[in-house]
Amino acid sequence: METGKRFLLRTAAAIIPALIGLEPRPLLGAGDFPPPQSGCGLVVVGSFVPMSSRQLAHLLKHGDVGSVELDVKRLLGGEGEAEIGRVAAEANRSLASRRDTVVYTSRLLVTGATAEESIRIQAGVADALIEIVRGIDMPPRYVLAKGGITSHDIAAKALGVKRAVVAGQILPGVPVWRLGEGARFPGMGYIVFPGNVGGETSMTDVVRALRKAP
Repeated sequence: METGKRFLLRTAAAIIPALIGLEPRPLLGAGDFPPPQSGCGLVVVGSFVPMSSRQLAHLLKHGDVGSVELDVKRLLGGEGEAEIGRVAAEANRSLASRRDTVVYTSRLLVTGATAEESIRIQAGVADALIEIVRGIDMPPRYVLAKGGITSHDIAAKALGVKRAVVAGQILPGVPVWRLGEGARFPGMGYIVFPGNVGGETSMTDVVRALRKAP
């Protein structure tokens, strides 16, 4: 770089402070997480990688959360609008009851006969998650999006994020954004949780820690 070469880097968020010379900061705790809005946390899981599924299973079993499954076969079988409406309504009821709520895609991976058809299926599922989050009526305390593509789509297309401040990391490789003005829920904490990052209990640990936040 110093000799004028240019590079395109695909890395975790920690590369930024390393490149600009910032001293390492401790991980965020419940006390220094962005101030919560009313309500509870919303977790959106779209990633199908094995670690994501293991973390989801642990959260559903041990996290004391409300859960709503998006049935991908029903979504793709001609009942898409009804399925999106059902999931959004159930998620709203769960959040209204003051429970941290997980919306997740059914774990059976549905693929097409060709690569192009599989891409269309994946895009349809992503669009459904976007519509579901758009259908959330009350501001969550935070949104945790599990999966790289999922976190991008939810931020850009469901929450309308144009600018955000990276507050730090809540786990190594798991950055927390504070959403800027113009987003659907400005000031809210947004957790970008890549699919293969962390161990089996990591997502549960984050949800439990933020439940204790003042």
